[in-house]
Amino acid sequence: MSCRGPIADRTRQERTSPVVLTFQIDLDEQVYKSSAYGKPPQMAVWIQNQEDKHIRTIMVTYHMGACDWGGRVERPISLPYWVGFYNRQTGTSGAPTREHPAPDAVTFATPKSELIINTSVPEGSKWSYYIEVNVSGDFNADFPKQSKDGRTDRNGNGQPSLVYGGTLEAVKGAVSQPIVLGHTDQYEPVGKLKENTNGITTAPELLKTIMVSCRD
Repeated sequence: MSCRGPIADRTRQERTSPVVLTFQIDLDEQVYKSSAYGKPPQMAVWIQNQEDKHIRTIMVTYHMGACDWGGRVERPISLPYWVGFYNRQTGTSGAPTREHPAPDAVTFATPKSELIINTSVPEGSKWSYYIEVNVSGDFNADFPKQSKDGRTDRNGNGQPSLVYGGTLEAVKGAVSQPIVLGHTDQYEPVGKLKENTNGITTAPELLKTIMVSCRD
């Protein structure tokens, strides 16, 4: 028994040793520069453990996470799908506010051309991952500033956020290519995706490449 204990303990430690989950995202600057506001996108990245459903926000852009829009029009529905997961993660309700912002540890400066972020997870664990992105003011014929029935996009949302996602087992060398899961709504902070890209034109062109990988 004295021999088995240390071996068993060491084996458990090896199974649960951390690996680094890396998200690498390259943006096409011309896509957001051609929008009405010309500003870089709002973005959030988060993961959910497939076994215990634990949610972890890895990053959210500062404007959304801190509700600090620099004096410009606030855009609380920029990343509504992430907000729903964040609420379940933190036991909160609604988007972060100035009084109750997202933690500094997960708020990032708005990326202009490239984003590389890392997070450690136990080796062998299995995750679903999500990337939500939104360029404000990218109006088009299907998502105009003012609709034909007179409805005004007061938040300057334009084409609603796109959500990409996939699954990955945390094994060194694993690589995953996310796919588009759907989009949210132009006017309302919905928590359910529309599983199509109907009417979406420039938004899918924003992210030139997205790669999710594991390393030690």
